[in-house]
Amino acid sequence: MFSHYLKTAIRSAFRNKLTASINIIGLALAITCALLISLYLVDELSYDKQHASADRIFRVTRTFYDRNGSASLRLANVAPPIGMLMKNDFPEIEKLFRTLNFNSTVTLPEEGTERKVFREENIYASEPDILNVLKVEIIEGNPSTALEKPYTIMLSQSMAKKYFGTTQIQGKHLQMFSSGNDFEVTGVYKPFSPQSHFHPDFLFSFSTLNDTAVHGRRGLETWGNNSFGTYFLLKGGEDPKTLESKLPDFLDKHFGPFAIANFGAPADFKASRGTSLHLQNIQDIHLKSHLDDELEPPGNINTVYLMGIIGVFIILIASFNFINLSTAQATSRAREVGVRKVAGAHKIQLIFQYLSESALLAIAGFVIALVAVYFCIDWLNAFIGKSISLSTQGIILTWALMGTLLIGILAGLYPAFIVSSFKPAVILKSAKSSTKSWLRRGLVVTQFSISTGLIIATAIIFSQLDYLNNKDLGYGLKQIVQLPYHRQLNSNYDAFYNELTKHSAVGNATRSSRVPTGRLLDSSGAQIQKGDSAQAVNTRIAVVAADHEFFKTYQIPLTAGRYFSKEIKSDDTLAYIINESAARAMGFEPDAIIDNDFTYGGTKGKIVGVVKDFHFESLHQAISPMVVRMQPRYRNLSIQIEQNNFREGITHLEKVWNSFLPGRPFEYIILNQSYARLYESEVKQSKLFTGFAILAIVIACLGLFGLATFSTLQRVKEIGIRKTLGASVSGILILLSKEILILVAIANVIAWPVAWYYMNQWLGTFAYRININIAVFLFAGLAAISIALLTVVWQCVRAAHTNPTVALRHE
Repeated sequence: MFSHYLKTAIRSAFRNKLTASINIIGLALAITCALLISLYLVDELSYDKQHASADRIFRVTRTFYDRNGSASLRLANVAPPIGMLMKNDFPEIEKLFRTLNFNSTVTLPEEGTERKVFREENIYASEPDILNVLKVEIIEGNPSTALEKPYTIMLSQSMAKKYFGTTQIQGKHLQMFSSGNDFEVTGVYKPFSPQSHFHPDFLFSFSTLNDTAVHGRRGLETWGNNSFGTYFLLKGGEDPKTLESKLPDFLDKHFGPFAIANFGAPADFKASRGTSLHLQNIQDIHLKSHLDDELEPPGNINTVYLMGIIGVFIILIASFNFINLSTAQATSRAREVGVRKVAGAHKIQLIFQYLSESALLAIAGFVIALVAVYFCIDWLNAFIGKSISLSTQGIILTWALMGTLLIGILAGLYPAFIVSSFKPAVILKSAKSSTKSWLRRGLVVTQFSISTGLIIATAIIFSQLDYLNNKDLGYGLKQIVQLPYHRQLNSNYDAFYNELTKHSAVGNATRSSRVPTGRLLDSSGAQIQKGDSAQAVNTRIAVVAADHEFFKTYQIPLTAGRYFSKEIKSDDTLAYIINESAARAMGFEPDAIIDNDFTYGGTKGKIVGVVKDFHFESLHQAISPMVVRMQPRYRNLSIQIEQNNFREGITHLEKVWNSFLPGRPFEYIILNQSYARLYESEVKQSKLFTGFAILAIVIACLGLFGLATFSTLQRVKEIGIRKTLGASVSGILILLSKEILILVAIANVIAWPVAWYYMNQWLGTFAYRININIAVFLFAGLAAISIALLTVVWQCVRAAHTNPTVALRHE
């Protein structure tokens, strides 16, 4: 019996090649898209779930508030005393560890000569309990002692092979940091899961930080350095919300006295008014955390929602096509049903026949989609920067198959239960059944609403990206390369600078603590002289340490005053340059604040210059009030190189670098590439929207083409009669396309307000953005109508030119 249904289904597909092909191709495209999206979503939603008791692992975060109560800074990391004191004060905490991220040159010495030297970024100091709280798979070494002693280090499996060529390296040695500190290797671990919010390549003992050559004990006691990741395992049965409610009193107890003693806070200072601590479950970090100093760029739960919605939309469009064409085709098979019933076919047999036909087409689409996904998986991994394997996603494929069968069954329900119930005597009097087309019309409207919405979203994203790429940032972007600054240069930096700038291709060079395209995370309290008294500044003012050449190198113009001068020795310690936003925040015009007394971080000096506002951070952030001071805490080198002689400039730079910093790897970053990386997420979104919009339109047009073909065939006799009565070709063309135009117009009316709302929300994530122009909506509407017309016009023109005698002989 089953083989009979299968043969009948195959014969039906070959008899209706056009309808079957459209259904199979459209469904295959949609399933391919849905499978790729599903693989991405499952990967994103699985972050940090690999840890045992992940629901009890929390990270401590910190928020700072300005004097009017607004959050000015949200940090993923906290001050070093917080972890230690929390462990002592709260018995609810079972285990706790702190981390501190470093980037450093790592050297493998061999018989007194350097054999391998690399610049590494994922180096972490960590307390031993990281091996007990997180899932860290040890390949070599004793996890209970590997991170106990100072100057001991563990390597990931990939780093062990990179430096030593093997994982059997216990007892070997590496050198790190500027002073070349020697570390003993005590273990090797498997790389952290790709679905982890950070990926240490090196873990060295936290106790090493007590050495002033690395960090210093004093640095572990200050509340001003919020660079320490702090994680803990909550005891079973304890409520994290209850623990979090105790944190304001915790801050008042510990941070309050410290601020009074060290930061000049008043005697009645209440710490919890200016800062707060929060607990964040480790599973929420990747998608739901967008703090100012995440260890690695996080994902976005809104992107997950958006991708899921798009995947559902694509499947819906294809499903609507499938259902539309199946129900339309069913009405033309009414006579077949009548003949079968007269021949003795039972209703249940007809139901199984139609369901099997529909299911067969759906399965064919699924098989084609599997082949397409197999060839597309490498592209997906390259695009999203992951390593998803199709072979490990059996559950997704099973659900996809079940979903495909469900679509096939739903598409076959109408012919299976409605057409099979027609009475043979009625059916045989006419080849057609009279059925309402409101369902098909509603599905067409839904399809084109989705397609139009995607066109609008794509156009707005492209416009915003064009705005980002062309906006004047207020500093020179295309001529700067950046390198890490090494303390070895402190003693002979002037000679390094002179040698570097003697070449005509090098315009200038500067040192700074942070560089444009980075975040402004450093700040201290400030006071400005007003009249006879110094008044506290209520707004957070970020600080950058830089030398005399910073503003000249980045071509940042002055508004008032002067730049730092080498001729004025007091500039080295007592001079400040602020931006226009800082002047306004303190209630001054730029000219009026010059030479005013200004105290920052407890150091009193004078404001000697005001520079024009420039976009130090990405355009997601508003321009922050900032101050630049000369302070020897440099971490970056910026070199201005003439564009016309870029290669010569880089060659000269490398030569000077190797001369002054032998053994240090020469690795530079071009600033405009750093700027482009700020908007990688948006660029990927634009590509995805473009791809999905094209795919949605193609699938919708496939269905529209099938319906237009079917509708034209149904009206062949009507067209013949109209032509016999004198109807023109243009009149018939309008007749056949009028309904499509009305449906697409309705789709636009639905899509426009929905697209406006959601794209306005997306643009709201930028401090600097375009305004949504009505032209975008008109363009999308015109594009949708044009695409719909081009889809059906061939069938309409063909029908309109049909000889009336041929049309009237139809049927």
